[in-house]
Amino acid sequence: MKSWFAAVGMLFALPLIATARQIPVKSIPVATGDQFLIFPSENMSMGGVSIALDDPLHDPFVNPAKGVFIQGVRFSGAPTYYGVSMRDDFFDDASSARTLPVGMLLRQGALFGGAMMAWQEMTREIRDVCCFFEGDPFIRPAVVQSTRHSTTRDNIYALAMAGVQMPGTGLSVGASVFVAGLSGLEGVRLLYADGDAVEQDGYMSAFRLGLFQQWRDGSAAELTVLHHRFEMEHEMERWVWDPETAMPQYAPRVEQDETLGWAVLAGVQRPLGDGWRLGGRLVGDWKRHPKIPNYDLMQIPRDPGNTAAYNIGFGLSRTIGPTTYGVDLIYEPIWSHTWAEALEDTPTAEDGVVRAGEMTVENFFRFQNSEVRFGVRNTGDRFDFGFGLGLHTYRYHLDQEDFVLAFKRDQNERWSEWTLSLGLGYFFTGFQLRYLSLLTLGTGRPSVESSGPFFGGDFARAGDFVVAPAGSLALQDARVWTHQITILIPITD
Repeated sequence: MKSWFAAVGMLFALPLIATARQIPVKSIPVATGDQFLIFPSENMSMGGVSIALDDPLHDPFVNPAKGVFIQGVRFSGAPTYYGVSMRDDFFDDASSARTLPVGMLLRQGALFGGAMMAWQEMTREIRDVCCFFEGDPFIRPAVVQSTRHSTTRDNIYALAMAGVQMPGTGLSVGASVFVAGLSGLEGVRLLYADGDAVEQDGYMSAFRLGLFQQWRDGSAAELTVLHHRFEMEHEMERWVWDPETAMPQYAPRVEQDETLGWAVLAGVQRPLGDGWRLGGRLVGDWKRHPKIPNYDLMQIPRDPGNTAAYNIGFGLSRTIGPTTYGVDLIYEPIWSHTWAEALEDTPTAEDGVVRAGEMTVENFFRFQNSEVRFGVRNTGDRFDFGFGLGLHTYRYHLDQEDFVLAFKRDQNERWSEWTLSLGLGYFFTGFQLRYLSLLTLGTGRPSVESSGPFFGGDFARAGDFVVAPAGSLALQDARVWTHQITILIPITD
């Protein structure tokens, strides 16, 4: 019992000043793909079950102190492809990305570390169908014309980590840095009227410090602190009429997207006997949004904002011979406050004035999200098979006040995203080969009912879409299909 109380003590010993695992905030069901699926994983085939089940392949990238799981020197590559498809009779929209991550992890005595880099090519292909009518348009179109064009963007990711296991204590300490240069973020183009014309440029970074404690009875506890930063610039072509020259002039529209914050992840695990294992996890993510883009979906200007996001989860797993079962239950409350500021003194509908720098619009979001993950994996001497299901339900209430129009409104939105997972593995002499397939449903091209169904470009686990919709949400469904092949080559044991 002492080890269990020590684990609980470690869970709450430090104030929640940051989270190791960022909590994405989505107020619209935009299809964001698996752009940041660049690290290998065993548990992803089980629906991503992780609270009461270790993942030796993936855990060191979440908590660098878990690099203690590394054995010898190991080379890995995880080529990944995902595709997002949205289609109807007159519009065929498909985006995809090809990612090539390569890296090496090593452990020598009490020291461990590693590095990984990934190159990514994102492509969007779109087909428009135009119909020209001759005679009676209600009979049939005389001419059908189809046009197709594509755009390509490149991203690069890099990670380095190092750590040490304290002799005779069961405690390991690790640190890592992750940086990415981004020219495309999946989902952004879907929120602008002319998404193909949006040029993106920016970066993201994450600095992690982790602790991991293991006890002889199999109990474990972890704590990871994270500082993250995200900056993007969206530039769109725009021509305005110049009355002095009586000619159109090029005046690009530029939107800034910036988020920075601190987060903390604390977790505990304890064996219960007979193959059972119980786990708990608490995550807090405190973000500041100095700049939020004025997406066309909102139809109102927006500037800064703040978000407090929490993730409370419990997990249970059991191993019976070669078979492992696992389930995660997660509750995710989030509070977000965003607003717009007047650039100059602005008259109001009630004959008042909003002074420059004061709020013109204020939004309060209250999220009550939940997530369930379930999976099974069977591991033999040569063969590995796993499957799982994940359900992420988003619910929020929006209170909005417009100080210029002297108008208040509230809005409730809810949707669910389903992810089916399947994994196969084979252990050759000298290396491992794994295949992972993910199918996500429930996202797509969002719009508001008052503005029509089409908005024309990108998330993830890095940026947030805290968009205050101008009306009730409508959705053109999309299918996101991801494939990953992982090659693990142990150089030394």
